[in-house]
Amino acid sequence: MLTFLTGTVTLRTPLTALLVLASAPFLVVPSWVFAQNAVQETTLQYCIDPDWLPYEGLQNGRHVGISADYLALLRDKTGIQFSLLPTDSWQHTLRLLQQGQCDATLFANMTPDRRKYLVFTDPIFSATNVFVTRQQQGFIAGYSDIHDLLLGVVDGYRHAEIVARHYPDIRLRELASETEGLQLLNAGEIDVMVGSMLSVSSQIQRFGFRNLQISGLAPPHDALRMALITKHAGLLTALNAAIADIDEDKHAEIFKQWHNARVVDQWDYRFVWPLLGGFVALLVLIAWRNHHVSRYNRLLESKNRMLEELQDELLEKNETLAFLSTHDPLTDLYNRHYLLQRCEQEIVRLQRFTDMQASLILFDVDLFKAVNDAHGHSVGDAVLQHVAETVREAIREIDTLGRWGGEEFLILCPQSDLASANILAERLRERLERSDMPQGIQPTCSFGVAQYHHNEGFIAWFDRADAAMYQAKMAGRNCVKVAD
Repeated sequence: MLTFLTGTVTLRTPLTALLVLASAPFLVVPSWVFAQNAVQETTLQYCIDPDWLPYEGLQNGRHVGISADYLALLRDKTGIQFSLLPTDSWQHTLRLLQQGQCDATLFANMTPDRRKYLVFTDPIFSATNVFVTRQQQGFIAGYSDIHDLLLGVVDGYRHAEIVARHYPDIRLRELASETEGLQLLNAGEIDVMVGSMLSVSSQIQRFGFRNLQISGLAPPHDALRMALITKHAGLLTALNAAIADIDEDKHAEIFKQWHNARVVDQWDYRFVWPLLGGFVALLVLIAWRNHHVSRYNRLLESKNRMLEELQDELLEKNETLAFLSTHDPLTDLYNRHYLLQRCEQEIVRLQRFTDMQASLILFDVDLFKAVNDAHGHSVGDAVLQHVAETVREAIREIDTLGRWGGEEFLILCPQSDLASANILAERLRERLERSDMPQGIQPTCSFGVAQYHHNEGFIAWFDRADAAMYQAKMAGRNCVKVAD
């Protein structure tokens, strides 16, 4: 907004601003008119925590996870370019930030120590912290419940600062990563560990630590922000504006793609002690022995029935949580996180047995945005469910079908060469083309097929399938293209 002697004018673009300035030489020029192009031409070298999935991590040298999805949004909204500088650990990332060799990191908590050399954006993502223990450990309500237990905290994480500052009496062991902490906890070398719920749940599932459980929440929880070294503080305004422009649907979509929380509930047996005390008191009262013993037995039977019902309910909830951690809630297909794990397992098998083959089929619904715009999101959801069910009924039992994100789906086809996968994709395309839904909707899909190449990583394999699907889109949609 510029102020004249006679009024005000709103400048909506840099071009408009320059035209007005050319015709009004007496105006005062605001600094943001010249700063916008500088922001768009900025390239930041950034570092991440390489072992903190699903929040962020490195796979085959590539940045993946929740923070990677948000980074893509910030790049598109600000025009800032980002270049990844790989590191060995979160501690390595913090050292490079302190030394000024790295310009920024994506997901960091704001702490007094870090504010000495970093500036922070508004929060991007919230993460819940939890206490993790072995099965025999009871509920932990907070740090005050730890007492003489040995606590593991990742070196450089905010909770290490919190414990050192506010709970100096707690015995503390600093860890290189949450993965190392879970391994030490499973081996009995530490008693309790504090970590991020999605991350530790993913690691427990990945390594099969059946002896471990989430035993309580560990506030304060994380308000994850982008952090920059102080010389780039001038970029905060543009970044904060981009963060504020991310709508709730986009936040929810990113979370659904990566969530995998698995919480193991545990009944708190401390309430039994008053009952035992009452039982001892009944023994002392000999005069009323028979009456009170029979009454206690009836009460105990009732409590046992309640415990059995609660245990059945907990088992059912754990089964539900285990399902939700690997499945998409809308279509009941596998989610993106599970697909990544399954594909990595298949690649290990293919590298070991070089005579075997496998292929990926990537497809999405054609003109899906037009369906949402014309009929509403509820009808769009019904289309995705219809496509998922139609394809699920047509593939083999050994094939793995999942929702990759939005209207995109991915099929892993073990023991299938390019020709076999191409035939399957064409059969699925024809089946979808012949199907129809209420309101006259007849969904079609575009397919990309890629066979695995020896010693190829998942990212390269997937990118070839994605490029083939893009060729199908360019060829007029509702067709199948195969990768070289």
